Amino acid sequence: MQILFYILLAATPQWELNTSISYVYNIQSDGSDGVWCASSGGVFHYSEESGIGTIFSCPGDLPIPDCRDILLDSGNRLWVATEGKYLVMKDGDVWTNYSSFNGVPGQGRVNALAESGGYIWIGCDGGFARGDENGFVPIPGSVFSPDDVYSISERNDTLWLCTSRGIYSLPSTYTPFSPASWTHWPETQGLQLTRVRVGEHSIYACGGSGAVELSPGGGSFQFIIDYTSVSDSAIVDVMETSHGLLAAGHGVVYSRNGSNWSEFGSGLPSARWPTVLFELNSGIFSGFSYVDNIIDLNNSQTGLGFYHLQEGSWEHIPIPGIQCKKTHQMVSCEDGRVYVGTYARGVQAYFPGYGWRSYVEEDGMPNSSQTFTVAADPTGNVWASSYHHGLSCIMDNGTYESQGDTILTFVKDTLEWHSQEATIIYEDHIPNNQPVMMSSQGSGMWAAFCQYDPAGHPEESSGILGFNGDPLGTMNWAPRISHDGIASVNVRAVYPASEDSLWIAFKTGAGCQLLVHSGNPADPSRDFWYPASGQAYTTSSGLPSSEVFCFLNVQGIGLLAGTGEGLALWTGSGFAPYMSITGQIKSMSMDLRGRIWCLGASGIYRIADGEVDMFTGYNSDYVPSDLYSWEYSTRDEVNGGVFLSSEKGLWLVTQDGGVSPAGSGVSFYPQPFISGEDQLRLCGPDDDIPVAVDFFRLDGSHAGTVEALSVSSWIWDGFLDGDIVAGGVYMVLVTVNNTVYQGRISVVR
Repeated sequence: MQILFYILLAATPQWELNTSISYVYNIQSDGSDGVWCASSGGVFHYSEESGIGTIFSCPGDLPIPDCRDILLDSGNRLWVATEGKYLVMKDGDVWTNYSSFNGVPGQGRVNALAESGGYIWIGCDGGFARGDENGFVPIPGSVFSPDDVYSISERNDTLWLCTSRGIYSLPSTYTPFSPASWTHWPETQGLQLTRVRVGEHSIYACGGSGAVELSPGGGSFQFIIDYTSVSDSAIVDVMETSHGLLAAGHGVVYSRNGSNWSEFGSGLPSARWPTVLFELNSGIFSGFSYVDNIIDLNNSQTGLGFYHLQEGSWEHIPIPGIQCKKTHQMVSCEDGRVYVGTYARGVQAYFPGYGWRSYVEEDGMPNSSQTFTVAADPTGNVWASSYHHGLSCIMDNGTYESQGDTILTFVKDTLEWHSQEATIIYEDHIPNNQPVMMSSQGSGMWAAFCQYDPAGHPEESSGILGFNGDPLGTMNWAPRISHDGIASVNVRAVYPASEDSLWIAFKTGAGCQLLVHSGNPADPSRDFWYPASGQAYTTSSGLPSSEVFCFLNVQGIGLLAGTGEGLALWTGSGFAPYMSITGQIKSMSMDLRGRIWCLGASGIYRIADGEVDMFTGYNSDYVPSDLYSWEYSTRDEVNGGVFLSSEKGLWLVTQDGGVSPAGSGVSFYPQPFISGEDQLRLCGPDDDIPVAVDFFRLDGSHAGTVEALSVSSWIWDGFLDGDIVAGGVYMVLVTVNNTVYQGRISVVR
């Protein structure tokens, strides 16, 4: 039986998700000195004393990564509202999922939670319900008509609901199934309100139109912030605090003095949005985001973590891990480093033993938005492209620290582009500024380009680019654009299949083409195009669809093409359908054991030993996300699994129980650690278990040990055995409950 168990385990894929917990929607007090936080990538505990402690995320704890609200009830059970099909409850060590089968209204997002009158109340994108650990009973639409409930607050046994039709109130001691129990405040309808807050005396609500207040004894909600009060009247949160009434708007927190509003504190990023306000031990905190329009409840790609008001200035408190969950092309290095392009946070990089960092504008990138493509060249440099900002070469010093890194950006002076002051720009001979994918081949690189606006700028050159050389010296550029033999100027992907052959996939159903060249991407002198110059392989060549997304060369099988209607096998003169897959294949890679993993529209296909299996959210831990134009995958060079991009984060699928260097384990932050100024903290393993961290110098000698009763209470001030340590890199072994994790810490003095 035990042997059978291990055989079954080996055949079951292991799913791991690296996602962002830095976008915080809502918080709730833990009843002591900390808060539980609902974030875009799970829930976590935070306190000023311990920093980021316990983290519950997907797929290990939660079925869905995105969490909208959190509730610690009177029975010490933790309820989590997710954006998917589930309400989740943790009672001790047991997790329970509640779906529409258990009375959760609708088929999608759970937005809000409250406890009152002995019930748990839930607001969803499908209505409202009450219940307990045994299940829920929806309130019928004939009684309560709004489809969407965004926020719930409770005071004095009265529930206040912010909905798509404005504000409603309900005494929780009344039956919610009687229309007479409900009060609708019609003046709030149409105001784009997204949050309701209860104060000691007043009720507040806020959203796209501003903030409103129901004063004690008042008969209606009245505006306290609108376009006449502040320059941007959209408000994401309003809250009574020990510092007075505060409101969070676009890049600013306001304080009310009488009927006037003024900026509260300085130092917040003016171009971004707060996400939630909260008070902890009389201190004021704000969650913060890179998203420009927080009123859109679906838009939560990137968070900044927390800001804390200290002596009149907002100080940043980073949250460890990936900052942007929507990921694109990635690079896996043999030493465990991982680089991945993101939608809104430039290039994110994982360094074993340190964690994640970002390459953004302040590091020298021209832009952090829409970094679709990331690839490594034969010399070890990392190339990336922020859409409409050309090609950037990241000459990484190989360490977590940014000191010593050099970033150069090469642009084409065609359509208007903008760059940050820190960007080093070279105008050069690239087709345009919209590279969408890159690959390494032999002594050089290939980049795929598309036109920025084909309808508005059909004259913009585009195609593919072969290049190599010294970014700090002479670069060799060899564009292949219109009239050079390429079949279409709007390219989706480039895939080297051998030392001198390159497959090219085109956008908008234009098929694919094969380029056989000299073996040097920067030398076009021996280019031959197949099926012919200016022509492409399409359905007339045997492809199941002319929408081609990706390629994979498999030893013993041949070249496979992923299309809009399944896989095709290259026959030498055309294509033939391959295997039984008929759905869309956006990306595919092969793991170390020769299994092929294909990213489909609703799940992942695995091809192994001539058989096809599909994994979805119903038969695996994988959580599908909406697909669009930019999906990628690559093999994990350390453990042999496959990385997959998604809107949820960076997935890793393995089948042999391997552990990703970029996933489960430990993280120390902040990194690098400035001795004498910061306090180093630890997160990752389960909390409430004694932890010991042993420090070792690079020569292997033991430097000291720092212990704590729990992970969240572990803090290091830079001293070992009473002496401050020297600057440099230290290897560490973290022991938690007989499990040992490896890590590294960079110390700066």
